[in-house]
Amino acid sequence: MDTDDISRLRDAMDRTVDVLPPLPDLAPLAVREGRRRRVRARITIVAAAFGAVTAGALGLTLLPGSSADVTMPAAVPSSPGATASTSARPGTSYPPVIVTETPGVTPPDNPDGLSEAERERRVAHQQRVAALLDELLPPTVTEIRPVKDEVSVYRIRAGGETFRMTVSVRPSDERTLAPCVNAPVRRLVCETVTFDGNREAHLLSMPANGPDTLGSFLNFMYGKSRVLLSVDPEKVSAPVSPRQLLAVAEDPRFLDLVRYADANPAETKAPPAVKGG
Repeated sequence: MDTDDISRLRDAMDRTVDVLPPLPDLAPLAVREGRRRRVRARITIVAAAFGAVTAGALGLTLLPGSSADVTMPAAVPSSPGATASTSARPGTSYPPVIVTETPGVTPPDNPDGLSEAERERRVAHQQRVAALLDELLPPTVTEIRPVKDEVSVYRIRAGGETFRMTVSVRPSDERTLAPCVNAPVRRLVCETVTFDGNREAHLLSMPANGPDTLGSFLNFMYGKSRVLLSVDPEKVSAPVSPRQLLAVAEDPRFLDLVRYADANPAETKAPPAVKGG
């Protein structure tokens, strides 16, 4: 291509650019596309390995009107004195589920008699936690759903099984953790770690729901609250290890949510422990 051809091509490109609308802000689009790719990848893993499974087969009921295209609630403040963001975070929402403990019996709506504003605040908190879990848990976890009217409870799916996950920031009169003790005979392993400066946490792996299925647990104190992350086993051991729970707890965005929940509790204070019980 000679010089005249190059000049004509450049002029044509300039004229084309002049009539195009301004480019949008690419950051939100990139974030949204990244999450969509992650969701598509997770769906592909599930479909290839296990096929489609209905919510009814899991004993879970999707709430009416839930849609993957609904934007998430406004951001939770990053500190107790901060103001909530007015812009919804781009990405996928996490439709809550109703867990029916008794088949065919739907739990009562709003069992705790909360105000509508408080229910919305708790839903927003669960959405923020679910979004972080979706990003920070291992890719083998293919679904995360908040449980309706149980602010600390989530249902996650991995390997074709559904598991109960707890993310609790509960007011407590305690200020230190109980001793971390191993019990090899009982298959209980407890490890003490430090993170977030010199904050102490206990990582536990122990049998639950049976002698051959292990659950994963993480405890630490924050402000006036006890923080618990756990994944209970079902037919098989928990698909998330205590170290993988620590990876969630170490993320600064998660600690922002913990800080807010400590200052604005969504759970009631735990009853005192029964000695010897």
